[in-house]
Amino acid sequence: MSADSRKLAPRAEPDTGDSAVIRLHAYLWERFPLLANGLLILSFYSSNQFLAQALSQPGEPMRYDLSSLLGCIAILCFFLHMRIFDDHKDYAADCRHYPDRVLQRGVVTLRELKMLAAVAIACEFALAAICGPAALLAWLVAFAFSLLMLKEFFVGDWLKQRFLLYASVHMLIMPLLAMTIWSFATNQYFWQIPSWFWLYSLVSYFLAFNWEVSRKIRAPEDEVEGVDSYTRLFGTYGAAYLVLLIRVISTVLVAMVAHHLGLSIWFYVLLLLLFRACLVGFFQYRFQTSAKTARRMEIYAAIYIVAFDLALAIELGRTYGLRINGAM
Repeated sequence: MSADSRKLAPRAEPDTGDSAVIRLHAYLWERFPLLANGLLILSFYSSNQFLAQALSQPGEPMRYDLSSLLGCIAILCFFLHMRIFDDHKDYAADCRHYPDRVLQRGVVTLRELKMLAAVAIACEFALAAICGPAALLAWLVAFAFSLLMLKEFFVGDWLKQRFLLYASVHMLIMPLLAMTIWSFATNQYFWQIPSWFWLYSLVSYFLAFNWEVSRKIRAPEDEVEGVDSYTRLFGTYGAAYLVLLIRVISTVLVAMVAHHLGLSIWFYVLLLLLFRACLVGFFQYRFQTSAKTARRMEIYAAIYIVAFDLALAIELGRTYGLRINGAM
């Protein structure tokens, strides 16, 4: 789910003789920019945590506490280890199609990334264990799924021939991470999750799918032979219309959750304003198709994910109040 930051800002490349810390920093800068991913995870965590609190403790104020900090760090580490898993399983193909990347040029090695992933996974395990058996069990389920993703569910060749199904199955990690946040936030096991929380976990699924499709929209002249894209699959504009459909589904689902919670009319107004703002990117691409406007589809998708989750978190905090507690 992280942006390729080499598209966002120039950088000075380290020499392969630089220290491991500098070289790993170059990898993170390119493949997992911490600021962008941190903001994404903060919004994702906050919306799911506040919803968990609102459903498990009706009428109580929303709260940030120590478990919120530990959970955010654990989810950040989880996304990092998934990024590294992806770079391992796609290494050969990326060497052909993206030889200029830090990993493909040998600035960092697969072995070094394995060590970084091991550190991330150890941190996740420790943080989940600190937050109790419910959080640890939920994390184990999500982690096991990430291992299946690494192994392409043992049907990699078959899945890769079915691009849309491939993405659909991989996006199931998002409801599992929402499930993990539930257990971090409430100390309850995932089988105690109410249906309304599972419904919002589908919103997380579709928000991630919105990003996945948007970042693989290409202008016709930018299509690369051997590299899958949604424009190759659905046509130059079909993929853009798919993004709109996904956003409609996300908006309808979250509106249902908001109605159940009795949120104010202003939340619905904010949802519509956000949807309308992101239509700008769609119309730019639809009527001025170019590499630049295709890239904007990705940017608007990133804005949409963060703003969508933050909108729910802010409205829940406004409705029920917000409390910051240093203890769990």
